Amino acid sequence: MTRFLVPLLLGAAFHRSLAQNTTAEPEACTVQAWVRAEDLSPNYISRGELRIKVRRQECADQVASVALRLQLDEFSEFKSLKSGAVLPDILPANRTTSADWMGSDVVYDYQAHDDGLSDPELWTVKAEERHAWMTGATLLHNNPDLTQPIVTPFTVAVPAVNYPPVNYEHRHFFGPVARHSFSILGYRYVAVVKFTDGLVLSQARTRGSTAFEESKCRGGGSDSTSKKIAEDAEKFRRCLPESQRSAFSAEIFLEDGKVVHKGRALKGRVTVHHLKAGSTTMSEISVGLRSRQRNHWAQAQAATGGDHDFVNGTFAMCKQWSFLEAIDIESFRFAIIFDEHMQEGRIQLGPIPVSKVVTPERPYVDFELQIPPDTPVDFASYYTAIENELDIRLTVLYSQEVAECIHPHLSSTTENNFTGDAAADLEEGFWDSFTRVGESIEAKSKPYRTMVLHAAVAITVLPAGGSTTPVAHYLAPGLEALAPVLRRGAEVTMPDPFPVAQPVFTVEALVNTSARLMQTGSTDPSQIWQQHWNTTWTRGPDPAEDYLSGPFAGLLWKKKMVAEERGILPSGSQVVEGDPHDQQPFSTAT
Repeated sequence: MTRFLVPLLLGAAFHRSLAQNTTAEPEACTVQAWVRAEDLSPNYISRGELRIKVRRQECADQVASVALRLQLDEFSEFKSLKSGAVLPDILPANRTTSADWMGSDVVYDYQAHDDGLSDPELWTVKAEERHAWMTGATLLHNNPDLTQPIVTPFTVAVPAVNYPPVNYEHRHFFGPVARHSFSILGYRYVAVVKFTDGLVLSQARTRGSTAFEESKCRGGGSDSTSKKIAEDAEKFRRCLPESQRSAFSAEIFLEDGKVVHKGRALKGRVTVHHLKAGSTTMSEISVGLRSRQRNHWAQAQAATGGDHDFVNGTFAMCKQWSFLEAIDIESFRFAIIFDEHMQEGRIQLGPIPVSKVVTPERPYVDFELQIPPDTPVDFASYYTAIENELDIRLTVLYSQEVAECIHPHLSSTTENNFTGDAAADLEEGFWDSFTRVGESIEAKSKPYRTMVLHAAVAITVLPAGGSTTPVAHYLAPGLEALAPVLRRGAEVTMPDPFPVAQPVFTVEALVNTSARLMQTGSTDPSQIWQQHWNTTWTRGPDPAEDYLSGPFAGLLWKKKMVAEERGILPSGSQVVEGDPHDQQPFSTAT
């Protein structure tokens, strides 16, 4: 059976004041809760345990019951320009200097632009939560004796439905926010204490081709934080017009087609074809895997409001520090917890791209990419879609004359003396301390003589296991969305029927969303890092801040399983309170 793993998290502490017959302030009664549980899988009953502990003996008889609930929540926010709104440009300042701190020939005034970023007349902001479903049961009742911690079991029965996996995208605010979208999803265990698109092919060889193009981020986006970027882009276009550049395409051959499972290898070959003669020459090619999150809800909302450039302005590759990973117990970042001989420095994060030198005589690279466990799988949730691509980057070289036109302050004495002869350049490489064995010295050309072209091929990443049996998507059109069922004890029978999910939408108060996304500040690059490190940003309440808080329940469950396998814990080590079949009604009272 193939399991579609869904990680779950819990973070909980509950406080109640104990009355004292003195004038001193009442002391807090603190109840702590932990959950360890298997990740959810379609048509499967996952096991779990709740641990409850009070920190002070005086609190041992103060708990009447403890319920546990599990819920799937999604959050999304965006900031887009209103129809017809124009953001003030960044203009030259009324002062002169030889160069600014980034080497620009002109000093710019960011004030009007920055003021526009917090002008409510120009922007639409919105944040929304969707509570997809909730299930729960009372696990401890009748005033349990908490003089010692109690561990009690539960199960979660899951219908034959693929629920979305949890992916973590870092969100950073280094200055005022321009076009913006962010979404997050989480499965949350909550202890309630009562006191007294992608193209899918069969496993077959696939061949196709795609054209290389310059980065979409060149020249800055709609939220340009540096005129230096736009300045360099314009200078680059002037010094190396497109008519003088060579054109290339990539022919991609995939041994097993465009579908790959986590834990397996994606094998193939990329061949570079020279479509148009020009002054730029191929140098190096890298092949890697890229996962990105497309916020289709925010895109549609922005387009309805008239901001049709929203997609480019929030493109993942253009956002500083954009990073996406899946929360998975098999992730390399958790390996140190289970491998007694592993050192932290050996942990691998993400698939390492394959990079090779390419020449007209050998214009191809063969690659094999192992798909790590924490690679996000292709999936669409209510607000977002996760998409994977084979990311191909071709580094091309331009002449020293063009480099001096773009960067006149750089000395030409640092340039390698290339002969233009492949054999001679290979010989030069043997006499250079930094060139890899068997590669031309041209492979280490100075960065200021290179530009990078991009090409991408959509692939589909599926969960580990290799099963091709289709499982219903929880948002499939025409199907009634079903919710899991959490039950007390060790219940192993499937509910019949499963309850229907009843999603609830909550729009965040505009004043709170504005406090987070409309805050003032500067986009001047010389000030961004200073205000990031020296300023405490107060952005008001954030509904998404606790989505991934608390320990990972799946990781804690695996620690127990590994401990039992190694004989550290006895097999089936758990404390059961009461009759496991004595099902109690779920209560949300606190």
